[in-house]
Parts: sequence; C-alpha cells; structure tokens
Amino acid sequence: MFNLHEQLIKLQENEVEIQTDFSFDGIDSSISKRTINSLTDKLVVSGDCINDDSVFDTLMCFARDLASVDPKLVARGLDMLVTGFENEIKQAASAMAAAGSDPTQHAEALDRYAFLFQWIVERGESTASQSHTAVAASQAKGRKRRANTTASGSSTGTSIAEVATGWKDKILDLYIVLQQLLQMPLGRIWNSVPERDTFIGVFTRLAHKAMEAPAYAKDADFQTALFTSLCLWMQNYNGLYGLATMITQNLQHYEHLSESMAALVQLAYDRYNGTQLADEVLRDIASKAFNSVHDKAGPKNTARFLVKFSQLAPKALLRQMGLLIKHLDSEAHILRSAMVDVIGHLTLYLASQEEQTEIIKNQIGEYFDIIEQRFQDAHYLVRAKVLQVCQFVCSGPAKFPKRRPRLIALISGRLEDKASNVRKHAIRALTLLLETHPFSLDGAELGIEQLEASLEKINNELAQMASAVPAKPAEVKEDKEGDDDNDDEEADANMANGEGEADADGPQDFANAGLSPEMAAKAMHLQFQQRYYRDALHFVYQLQEAQPLLLQLLGSTNKGEVMESMDFFVTAVRFRIDGAQEGIRRMSHLIWTPNTSSNASSAADGSAEEARGVRAKLLDSYMQLYLTPSERLSAAENTSRITRNLISLTFGATLAELTSLEELIRTLMEEGLISADVIAKLRSVYGYTKQRLPPAQRRGAIIILGMLAQANRSIVTDDIDLYLRIGLGKYGHDDLTVAKYTCMILQCLGSSKSKRPGAVAASLDSEENKRLPMDNPIFDGLQRILEEPRRDPEWFPAAEQALNTIYALGEKPDALGARIIRAQAGLVQGLLAQSKADIARQVDEFSMDVDGEDEASTPDADAEPPVRKLVDPWDLTRMVFIVGHIAIKEIVLLESIEAELKRRKSDDEPRRKKRNSPMTKTTKRGKGKGRGRTSAADMQVDEDEDEDDELNQIAGTTEDEVGDIISAIRERELLYGTKSLLALFGPLLVHVCKNLGKFNDRLLTVHATAALAKFMCISSTFCEENLPLLLLLLQRAKSPVIRANISIALGDITVCFNNLIGENVQYLYGPLHDADTKVKKTTLMVLTHLILNGMVKVKGQLGEMAKCLEDKDARVADMARLFFSELSTKDNAVYNNLPDIISSLSMGVGAVNEESFGRIMKFLFDFIKEKDRQTDNVVEKLCQRFRNTTDPRQCRDIAYCMALLPYKSERSLRRLLDGLPGYQDKLSEDAVYKYFVEIVSKARSQSAQKQDTKALVDEYEAKLKEARAKAIGEDNVEFETVAVSSSQSATQAAEPSDDEMEDEDL
Repeated sequence: MFNLHEQLIKLQENEVEIQTDFSFDGIDSSISKRTINSLTDKLVVSGDCINDDSVFDTLMCFARDLASVDPKLVARGLDMLVTGFENEIKQAASAMAAAGSDPTQHAEALDRYAFLFQWIVERGESTASQSHTAVAASQAKGRKRRANTTASGSSTGTSIAEVATGWKDKILDLYIVLQQLLQMPLGRIWNSVPERDTFIGVFTRLAHKAMEAPAYAKDADFQTALFTSLCLWMQNYNGLYGLATMITQNLQHYEHLSESMAALVQLAYDRYNGTQLADEVLRDIASKAFNSVHDKAGPKNTARFLVKFSQLAPKALLRQMGLLIKHLDSEAHILRSAMVDVIGHLTLYLASQEEQTEIIKNQIGEYFDIIEQRFQDAHYLVRAKVLQVCQFVCSGPAKFPKRRPRLIALISGRLEDKASNVRKHAIRALTLLLETHPFSLDGAELGIEQLEASLEKINNELAQMASAVPAKPAEVKEDKEGDDDNDDEEADANMANGEGEADADGPQDFANAGLSPEMAAKAMHLQFQQRYYRDALHFVYQLQEAQPLLLQLLGSTNKGEVMESMDFFVTAVRFRIDGAQEGIRRMSHLIWTPNTSSNASSAADGSAEEARGVRAKLLDSYMQLYLTPSERLSAAENTSRITRNLISLTFGATLAELTSLEELIRTLMEEGLISADVIAKLRSVYGYTKQRLPPAQRRGAIIILGMLAQANRSIVTDDIDLYLRIGLGKYGHDDLTVAKYTCMILQCLGSSKSKRPGAVAASLDSEENKRLPMDNPIFDGLQRILEEPRRDPEWFPAAEQALNTIYALGEKPDALGARIIRAQAGLVQGLLAQSKADIARQVDEFSMDVDGEDEASTPDADAEPPVRKLVDPWDLTRMVFIVGHIAIKEIVLLESIEAELKRRKSDDEPRRKKRNSPMTKTTKRGKGKGRGRTSAADMQVDEDEDEDDELNQIAGTTEDEVGDIISAIRERELLYGTKSLLALFGPLLVHVCKNLGKFNDRLLTVHATAALAKFMCISSTFCEENLPLLLLLLQRAKSPVIRANISIALGDITVCFNNLIGENVQYLYGPLHDADTKVKKTTLMVLTHLILNGMVKVKGQLGEMAKCLEDKDARVADMARLFFSELSTKDNAVYNNLPDIISSLSMGVGAVNEESFGRIMKFLFDFIKEKDRQTDNVVEKLCQRFRNTTDPRQCRDIAYCMALLPYKSERSLRRLLDGLPGYQDKLSEDAVYKYFVEIVSKARSQSAQKQDTKALVDEYEAKLKEARAKAIGEDNVEFETVAVSSSQSATQAAEPSDDEMEDEDL
C-alpha cells in the first residue's frame, strides 16, 4: 500500500527505495526514448497503470536521473504523467457518477501521481539552478565575483522552464487538470482529511515553488490557471489560512510577486467568496510596523501590493482602511507614499458610485483632508506622490469643484519645493487641473476680461431683480444668510473674489419673495451662474499667481521642470489665460539649449519626452500653437491664420526675444516645417499697398521674412525688387523700422550661411559671397535712408543696419561711406573749424565740463547766450553716429581682408612649394629651350606666378607679415593718415566729450561718447591718449546710458588693447557700485565675459563681484551667482582668490555687514567643500590670518569661515590643532568661541567611525577648552553648549541631498 505522507518524508531525506532499479544515466538516448514511449502508451490507455510496480519504479528512476535525461525527453516525460493523471481523474469522476462503484480505489494512483510530480518538478528546478550557478561561476573566473542575491530574496537561479522546451506548457496543463479535480468531492476518494490534505498540499507547494520563479509569474495564462487552482483549494477544502500565509510570505520575500498577489486576492474576492481572505491579508499587513531600517524589501513589496489591490478591488480594501490608515505615520516613506496612492484610488472609487450618500461624501472629504495634510510630508517622494494623486483624482469623471481651489493653492506652494522631482510634478498637476477645469460655459476659455464682463452682467440682472423684491426684516435676512452659509459653507470659502464680494452679493431667497415661479427660477439660475463665474475668476487668479514661479522654472537646470513648464504655458495659451503669452516669449530663449540625448536622470525617470530634448519640445510647442493647420479651415484660410500667428510673435518683442525667435524660426525653416504658401503670404503682407496697412503688420512680416532668410537665401534673391520698392522706397522712409529690417534681410545676400553672434566674417571673393558693384540700386536706396532728414529716433537703428548692409555687400564700401560722411559733414563745417581752434587753445586736457558740472563755477556761465548754436544738434548727432559706426565697420572690413589674404596664401602654399622645387625648375627650363613659342598653359602659369609675386609684395610671405600690415593700417592710417577722412573727426569727438555740459543734448552726448569709444578701438595710440577722458566720463557722467555704454566700451578696449586696461583694471569694477541698476547689470555682464574667457586676470577684485551676490536687484544677484558657478569650474579660481575675497568683504571702507558676509561666504564655500586638499589649505591659511589681526570683526568673520568647512580628513583637524596658538587669545569673544564649538561638533560627527580621528577630536576639544579658560581668565570652564544654527549644525555632513532635503513651510 502506497503511503504518500511517508514517501514524501523519505523523498525529503533522500531515502526513497526503488525495487526494480533502472538507470537513465549513461544510456543511449534512443533507449531512453523507447522507454518513455512505452510508458506513455500504457498511461494513455489507462491512468491506473501507475499502480503497476514496474511502471512506477521506472517513473521514479526517470525522476531520480532527470539531470541525465535529454532536455527534449524531460518535457515528454512530464507530458506523459500529465496525460496519465488526467485519465485517472476522469476514471475517478466516472466512478463517483456510477452507482455502486468505489471511488477510493483511485486514491493510491492519484497519490502516486502526486509523488512523481513532486519529485520531478523539484529535481528539475534544482538541476536548472545548479547548472546556472556553474555557468555563472565559470564566467566570473578571473575577476571579482559579484553578489547575485539581493535583499529582496528573489531567486537568481534559472528555472527549468527556461531550459526545457515545453516544460512550462505541461505545468500549465497540470494545473488546468487539477482544477477539475479540486471541483470534485475529494472526500469520497480519500477516507481521511489528512490524506486528502497531504495530496492537495503537494500541488500547493508546487504552486508556491512555481511562483518563486519569475519565468512562471510573467506568463498571464499560467498565472490565471495557478491562481484559479489556489482559489478552488481555498473555497472547497479549507485553504483560507494556508493561502493567506502563502501570500504574506511571498510579500515578505519576493519582490516580483507583489502585484501578482494582489491579483490573486482580487480573483478570490470577486469569484470565490474570498472576502475573508482579503480581510485576513489586509489585517496582517495592518498589524506590521515596518520600523526596521534594514528591512527594505518588506515595506516596498507591501506598498506595491496595496497600490495594486486598491486599483483592482477598492471595495475590499475599504473594509480595512480603518486599520491600514496607521501606515500613513510609518517610518518607511515608501509605505506612506503607497497609502497616499491608495487613498487616491479609493477616492476615485467612491466618487464613481451612482448613489452619493452622505456617508460617501464625508468619506471623500476625509480622504481629501489626508491628501492635503500629506503636502507637508518630510520626504520628497511622498510629496511627489501626493501631486501625482492629485493629477489622476482630478482628471477622473468627478471634478470636485469645491476642493480644487484649496488643492491649487497647495500645489502652487510646491513650486518652491527643494526637490526638483516635487516641483516637476507640481507643474504637471497645475497643467492637468487647467486641462480638466469645470468652467466650460463660454467655450472653456478663461480670459479675465470676458469672465468679468459676464459676471458684471449677471450682477446687474440680480440687482434689478432684488430691487423689485419687497424688503425683509433684518432678523429674517440674517437667519436666511445663516442657513445659506450652513448649506454651502465650503463653497463660500472658495469664492472667487475672496474679499467680501460674495457676502455683499450673496444669494437671496427669490422663491419666497413674491415673484412668479418663472421669475424665481430665473433668479436661481442667475445665482448659480454668478457663483460659477466667481469660481472661474478665482481659478484664473490662482493660476496667475503661480505664473511668476513658472517663468522662473523655465530657466531651471532640470530638464523635466523646463519641459513641464512649457506644457503649462502652451495649455494656458490654449485656454486664453492672461499673462501666458509672456511664458511663450520666455520659452523662445530655450532654443539655445544644447540638444543632448537622454541622460541618466531621464532614463531613471522613464520619460521618453525628456529624452527627446528641450529644443525638440520647444519646436513642437510652437508648431502646436502657431503652425498646425486647423481641420475646420480651408488651405487658404489656414495659410492666412499661420501667417497672422507668425506676425503676432513680433508684437512687443524685445531684442533678446527677437534674437531667440530668429533662431527658432530658422530651425523650423531648415526642417521644412514652414510652407512656401506661408512665405508667399508674408511677402504679400509686406508688399501690400492698396490700402493703409497697420505698421505692426508690415514690420512683423519683414521681421519674419528676415528670420526665414537666414535658412534660405532664395527668400531674398527671388524677389529683391520687392524689398527695394517697399523697404528702401516710400514705405521704408515713412516707417524707418521697416527700413531697418529690410536692410537686415538684404544682408543675407552677402552669405548663404545663416549668421551667428560672433561668427567670423565671410571671405570677400568666395563663390557664395560675391560682393555687389557700388552702382547697384541697393546702395542708392541705402544712401537715401542715411540722408533721411526726418527727426525720428528710429533713424539711428535704421542707419546702423544700412551701414552694415553697405559693408556686407559692397565691393568698395569705404568709398560710399566717405561720400556719406562728406555729405553729413557739410552741415557741421562751422563746428569742425571751431573745435580745431578750441583744441589748439586748450592747455589742460582734464579741465573739462562734464554734464554741466563746471558751469556753476564759471563766472560768466549765465551770461553765455543760449542761442549761440553753430549747428543743429540733430545734424551733429547724426554725423557722430555715422562716423563712429563707419569706424567700427572699417575694422571689420580690415579683419575680413586679413582673413581672405591668409586664406589665399594658405591655398597657394602647396602650389608655390611645387613650383619652387628643383624638378619643376628643370622642366620649365627644358621647355623653354626646346620651343620657340610659349603655350597657353605656360602663359597661364606665368600669370599665376605674377599674381603670387604681387600678393607677396603687398602682404608679405607669411601670415604674421599679413597681420602686421593690417595692424599697421589700423594703428597709423585710419586715424592718423594724411588722406584719412576719419582722422578729421577724432578731435571733434574729443572736443564734444570734454564739453558735454555745453553740448546740452541727450542724444548728442550719448552718441558722441559711443563714437569716441569706437574710435579708441581702432588705434592703441588714440586709445592711450583719450583713455583718461573715457575713465573720467565713467565716473562723472550723470547719464546712466553713457556710463553703461562706457562700461561696454571698456570691455571692447580690453579685448583690443589688453595692456592699456591692465594698468587701469580697477576702473572696470567701479560701476559695480553704481546707483543705477542698469549700469551695474551691464558692468557685471561685461566682467563676466572678460573673466570667464580669460581676457582679464583677476588680481584681488573678485570681492567686488562677490558683493553683487547681495544686491537688492534680484537679476544682478542671480547673474553674480551664475558667474561664480561658472568660475568654480575653471582651475580652482574661487579657491585661489578666496583670501582676497574675504579681505575685501571684511576689511576697509567697502566691507559688508556681517549678515551679508555670512551669506556670501556660505555660497562661495560650497565650491570647495568637496575637495579635501583645498579644505586643508584653507584651514591653514585662515589660522594664519588670526595671527595678523586684532580686529574683533575680522576675528568673527575668520572663525565663521572656518566653521563652514566640513573637516572630513584628519589633515584638516591636525592643521586646526597646530594653528591653535595663533587664535587662542581670540577665544575670549563668545561669537568666535561658538564657531569653534560648532567645528568640534561637526568634526565629531564626521569622525564617528574612525578611532584615530575621534581621538584627535577629543584632544582638540580639550585644548580648546583650556585655551578658552586662559583667554577669559578662569581656571575651570565647562565646555559651553552653544546653540548651533540649522544651516551650520553638526549633522551638516549627513544632510540629505537636494532631492532628499526635509520639507519646509514655504
């Protein structure tokens, strides 16, 4: 008699006895195949053949020697057993159905099948795992072995299902067959319950074993069959507690089963009366604490289970939420995050119920209260999960209008969260709340003007109806208002205006006011509309309050935040939110972002959109907003619409915005995203002459055409007459802005390549850049613009672009420039003569009148007749502007000539070397002797040689000689040559700039100083002569525009003549303390460019830059932070200049207050904290500073700086201890001593794991106390407990990273 229980024990102890032994190990595969085929034939015919001892013994041998069997035969053997098992089940079922038969006769056969399944499956899985381990060991030989087991306890071995083809399908068939058996009354087959449970236990253990292998768990069909069998066991054979135990164990140890177990419990709950199972599992989860820091798998697996189960069976989870809610206070943040997720899914489930009872409403309210509380969670992942929950809750069918205002306020607060992940999800949540807003009466548009007009109209109608209602006693009115407040307390708290308007225009009871039913119904309808528009306005106001923060986040370094902010503004523009266009304009600057591939953060976040890049997202956004055709319009209408959209982008745009927009439009054009029809329409708008066109339309059209021409020059060349007729004709003279942008688009004729800031000038005679003869009609039109007599400030930018166009396209631009200068100089000849006489009489060049400062001291200043004008100031201003800009363009022209000459010489060098070789000379000599006439080829060679010789005579034979010749022309000819026209105007500019007070015209003084600065960029001699004048103007000029221009000019002069500025470098930093913010910002930009590009060597002036970190203007402070962040990446620049910065901020007249000093130093010390060697050296230098100072303020500042360092290494502590004699006398001051106490606490926390360092800290602490006692004159002093601020606490080194920082109340 076969006893399954005893045999299983023997199998476990490896003591199974086989009467007729047969070995599959070492025999031929054909013999194994014949043996299995023979057994299959017997079992297929009758399943009870397994009771035959010879058959059973052979099958046990097969199970024992499974590792030696061909893998193809393993699946066949398992298939044989499953087939026999199925036949036996059918026979047992027939026996149960037949009257008078005994089903118990099938018990032994079923037990034998169960035993074989147990043995074969276990042996197969163990064999596969051992094989995988052996292969891994052989692959790891010769290198360091990595641990293959994880904390989650998941199996790392290979399942036999991955080795033996067809194995998993046969196990699937086994459990499908088992389902039939478990639905039968097994009590009729086994007389005792233990025997029956032993049989069933074999298959439940196999099920547990199968679930451990990911290969089985990933198969949905297998999982369904397995779970169905387990649910039948639970339902029919008291498997509840066993299944509950299996589930909890799987959750504890196997990460890949978390969501599978949720599906199992859901299946049992929905189909097999598994309510008790769900309750049992959830109660077990609720009873666990998860407080151990070492248990990471348990909370993680449980969290995944709860989230998945809340999605699959929220009703079952609701029953135990009273117990599970305690996990909101769990120490495991992942469990708190899961509970927030669970609450979100339960809220959606409750809101989806058809019958919204009071209990359900209260439950939803409680859940929203919990969600709102979790906005303040300490861990950033929980706060991010809260924002995700808000997203999917508010995007469901229920809109929750009463809860939305509070949620929006909380979400807006998270825009300032420390963690970038939280900020990103906050932006996404705002975008989704905007997309799903419930205010759809007016086409879902949310323009404030439209909403306010609708609300005002409704208020007027209600006021008229209220005036017709008889007045009620005050007491009754108060009671009624009280009732309304009770009925709609929550909604009234979220009214749009929030300033008492809701109370002033509160709902009135028109139903009992004596009105007809129709009028009362209308009044109630108006009241609902009134509340609707108030809520809509409040919603828009909330979004507008968040927009400044979103604009800042567009400049974030985190790609996810930037892209989410872009999505918000695109959505806001779609809903007509006021102020959203500003975000779209700011977005255009993102076109300069490098288009990198997906980085680590993108991959970790799993966002495919982030991987595409910010530039691609920007282009998609602009395409979506402005260039996507509408399906409701015809092709012509779509072309007009897209054209209007493009033109509208130029309205009110700043220069920076237009520059970024140009790059964006050029990119779109290069990618073929702007059609030829749109370009034709833009030309049509630009050239429209039939009726009066708004100036902004024509300007916008030419601006966009110029941007498109950067990518496709044919836009200019195909219709150049249009630009001459409109931009350089009558319409250009009427609107100089149109003329300016027409000149800019004509400049595209000079090069087929798009222009870039700072690009090297194109070569003069290349095939793609042929210059035009000076008799071309283009130059006539440009000259007319320059001679335009109209007094319009827009003439200056138009004239600038006209000159740029002349020098970009003309063959001899200097000749035309000279004619223009002479024409303009004819108007101011009297002043030219007067200025020469005045200059000759001047003795002291520094006794000048700047902005009228010396007029008061002149005795006859008031007697000077004000009408004494030699020329019109406007004419003089125009002349100095033209002269100054031509001077700069002459430099550019010379540089392009130099580049072209060097290019030619570089191209001709190989040919010249070949021509000068001995073989070439011999060949030429032979040809000359053998013939009496010269061939055409020889003549051409001779001509080339003549050209080369001529070039060499003019420009020398090396590139250095070319450069020397061009430099000599700049230095001696342009401003000092006898035939130079510009030389006549240098004295005039000096005269005007020395007498700015006499030339009392704002435009003249601004352009005269700018022109002088341009002249100074030409010649070092002229620059050296007039540099004192320019520096004096920088200090004394009253106009902030002049001071800002001079600051820029000094930057240009530094690039041109670095040696001259090197002696006066302190003047570059002076405007950083200017009273005007624009001057400070301009100076900071210039210095940032010069320092970061190595054009100025920093020699102790960085302290002046550091003071800008505390500037009142946020833009200046932000620019200073950016400067130091970039400087920190360049050869330890911050570290090297740190002593000078400390001296500048702490000593002298320019010292900042101690609070500002602390904030600046904390920012700067962050750049050296990560480098131990730098930290060690800073400690030593600061200790030396104590020896050289007795000033209490400096002592406090030095001690504070020392407290900012991390003291991670033993060397830092040793230097601190060695330097104690230098500062022990300074410890008498409490503030200084407090900082050293902080250093001790910080060092102790850093050295907690190192005994040697800990001993050094103890030694230093003892000596510090002793020195303190001596300093204050006491023998016994306890080591005071000094309050340490949170930013400088002893746990500073253990602070969480930026993404793990604790939350703050913002």
